[in-house]
Amino acid sequence: MLTEPTIVEKPPQPFAAIALKLRQPEISEKAPPLIDDVIKWVESKGGELTGPPFFNYVGFHPGGTMEMHVGMPTATVLPADGRFVTGSIPGGRYASITATVPYHELHDANMKLDDWTRKQGHDFAGRVEGDSFVDATRLEIYHKDPGEDPSGHPVTEIAFRIK
Repeated sequence: MLTEPTIVEKPPQPFAAIALKLRQPEISEKAPPLIDDVIKWVESKGGELTGPPFFNYVGFHPGGTMEMHVGMPTATVLPADGRFVTGSIPGGRYASITATVPYHELHDANMKLDDWTRKQGHDFAGRVEGDSFVDATRLEIYHKDPGEDPSGHPVTEIAFRIK
């Protein structure tokens, strides 16, 4: 089940994450196990977690390669360290939809939100560099794991920052 897309305002959000460069079919194998690594790292640095895990797709390149962050929101920006990156997800206007669907259906939900956003006349935040689109903010925020919702499916907010 998908909610109706809408435009929402989000405040800036400090985060800690592990950055990856991969192709879409590799996400389900490589990214989810890293969430626990980020949680342990934040806790080891004395940081405070403030919300659910997220994936942020920040760069799209020719041949289907993308850059993403596997992250956790934090109370403050911690100093980056080794394989861990930190910063703040930009605040501003986001096109948003909530998907209560199995994880393998999230790609379709992303595409529906992308299509709706374009049809509404919005431009996505980020910029074109050659054949790549970089500095994007395309979030999947994992609010509930399978089994935590009466549907039995995970509940994921998909949010794309717009100009």
